[in-house]
Amino acid sequence: MYAEVRCARRCAFVATAQVQGAIGIRSARVRDLSIAGAYVAMPNPFSKGASIRITISMQKEFFQADATVAHSTHGLGMGVMFQAVSPPFLIVLQRWLS
Repeated sequence: MYAEVRCARRCAFVATAQVQGAIGIRSARVRDLSIAGAYVAMPNPFSKGASIRITISMQKEFFQADATVAHSTHGLGMGVMFQAVSPPFLIVLQRWLS
């Protein structure tokens, strides 16, 4: 049986996203968000281990960070872990999670 371990509390969160990887840019929807990462719903997700840049938009604000794909399920989406988040984007992320 698979036991999932998370390093941060996830919150239900809905927003649009653009995910850029080595093979192009894809549109997606964010379903869950935490200070450490997000779950991104998309029909053709990037592979586990891929390095990506994610831009999440909600109303007039956006968040952007480099990330690594932690897990990926074809046809459903992927879990991503944020890498070094710059201070201005960390402020946005913290506001969204509060």
